[in-house]
Amino acid sequence: MTMKLIIALMTCHNRREKTVASIGHFMSCELPDGYARYVLLADDGSTDGTPEAVSAAFQDVVIERGDGNLFWNRGMLCAWQRALELKPDYVLWLNDDTLLYPDALSHLLETDAWIRETSGQPGIVVGSTQNARGELSYGGAVTGEGMGRFKLRKVVPAATPQPAETMNGNCVLVPREVFARIGLLNGAFRHGMGDNDYGFRARKAGIPIWVMPGFAGRCDNDNFAQGSFNDRTLPLTQRWKKIMSPKGLPPASWWVFCRSHAGFFWPLFWVWPYAKVILTSFFSRQQAVKR
Repeated sequence: MTMKLIIALMTCHNRREKTVASIGHFMSCELPDGYARYVLLADDGSTDGTPEAVSAAFQDVVIERGDGNLFWNRGMLCAWQRALELKPDYVLWLNDDTLLYPDALSHLLETDAWIRETSGQPGIVVGSTQNARGELSYGGAVTGEGMGRFKLRKVVPAATPQPAETMNGNCVLVPREVFARIGLLNGAFRHGMGDNDYGFRARKAGIPIWVMPGFAGRCDNDNFAQGSFNDRTLPLTQRWKKIMSPKGLPPASWWVFCRSHAGFFWPLFWVWPYAKVILTSFFSRQQAVKR
């Protein structure tokens, strides 16, 4: 019997314990008969012994080495490009801080089969994650309207598959037919935006995106406004530095994203976050002076 291959794509940087634990949970997942699994990890210049620890715990994991400048999107792209050599039937985007539940792979594949049966074509399956309190942390999303198009609303998983328009990249199953049709992650994005961009590209191509029933695993939400460029208590110089950083909203990447997905008024979408940082910092300072 020909085995179908699932390759987990991961990228990491100095999170040794989390990375090892995430791989361990993936390798421990129940796997239906006829499937095999593999892990391709892009280590982005870790200095805490992450690649050595992974190699010691899992001898079959292939590790691609970066120099610390890949970040999430380009790290995942690096792993994906290497994975193509193995001709996978599926790739699974898996964050290195996501701990899959034992039945996650089975449910992802069941949802894949359901999509094929109901849609007549393969689609993308999103696995939702929950935090320590049992709340939804990452998963599928739907868009807003008008100027709120990029204000994404999370899709709460239910007892049946739920439709989505895009997704976070923490746990996403992508069949070979999908990436053969629309390609891989866009290297124009360094850290963020690549997962949302891929979802929007898929939907434009008529590829369905569905959130699998229930939760696929545990992952705490680390995207907090406090300490980010959205934190109005920080001085403008710090906020500006953060929004320009690879983990903020770098203008070149945001330009590509807006031109691709914001429609006719994309220049307004592009300029607004930077104008908002300046304006909100100015008004926050004025209010502080009045006090």
